[in-house]
Amino acid sequence: MDNVTPPRGPSRDAFGREIRIFQLGAHWFEFLVGGEEDEGLRPLVVLQSLEYPGWPSPDFCALARAYGYLVFGVRRPGYGKCPPLADIEGQVGLIGEFLNGLGHDSAVLVCMGTSNTFGYRLAANPKVGLTVLANCCFNHDPMGEIRPDWFARHIEQTLTSVTGARLALMGLKGAQGIFGKYWVTENFTQKSPGDLAYLDANRELFAEAVDCLHEDLDIHTFIMELRGTLKEDAFLQDGCFNYRQVLSISGEETSDRWKTAIRAEAARVGVPLHFLPAGDALVVYASARQFLDVIGQYL
Repeated sequence: MDNVTPPRGPSRDAFGREIRIFQLGAHWFEFLVGGEEDEGLRPLVVLQSLEYPGWPSPDFCALARAYGYLVFGVRRPGYGKCPPLADIEGQVGLIGEFLNGLGHDSAVLVCMGTSNTFGYRLAANPKVGLTVLANCCFNHDPMGEIRPDWFARHIEQTLTSVTGARLALMGLKGAQGIFGKYWVTENFTQKSPGDLAYLDANRELFAEAVDCLHEDLDIHTFIMELRGTLKEDAFLQDGCFNYRQVLSISGEETSDRWKTAIRAEAARVGVPLHFLPAGDALVVYASARQFLDVIGQYL
């Protein structure tokens, strides 16, 4: 694999923040620390997802710090320059070792969209005091919620075969070349004014996240992310989170059908569910203050 060795020297995000490397054996990923490290702050670890493999904004990190958290943004394997690790349990082990090395016994783990597949399993990590599953469908089939319709049809191809997945990924990358850098993501988030407002306010971070999707995303990561999210996950047995500190959040900007289905799924697996006023895929950022208020109730 050409990308096993991490790049030499520090790289930086659009705001000049240092992007660091966590490596374990042959595997590594990038992460960003959203401010000066302070032993008195609780780690708030955000796992990037297929929907938005971008860094948290400086404003979000500053707000979290005011609440007593130090944000760690984690770009999982397969995105950007991070080499792929298209194995769910392999990624869980890698991220688990990262969490173990943070030096805190009660981190907050925040998973969004496709990264929730890993959050289900990481909730058992003894270093995690609270797991937040954001915009999480559990085992509800969300295909009817995906807009626009052409995007849903593209995603359906991924579930049929590797060839279908290749065609879907080629189509999405081709659409960027025809319609512009932001077109696919803005179409996917069009039903949520909160998501669009966050992306518009963080255009530089958005641009870098789009590059991670359209320039660097490999087919094996694409398949793992979507199938892990859209197909039934055997891990999600009834009451599987009954004895874990886990909660789920979603946005009020989602459809009534989604809300009904997710209420039922959250009750089935044993997690409290909160709907925040703005956002959908990016509800953590679009409703940042409300998000931080909610998690404070569980710590």
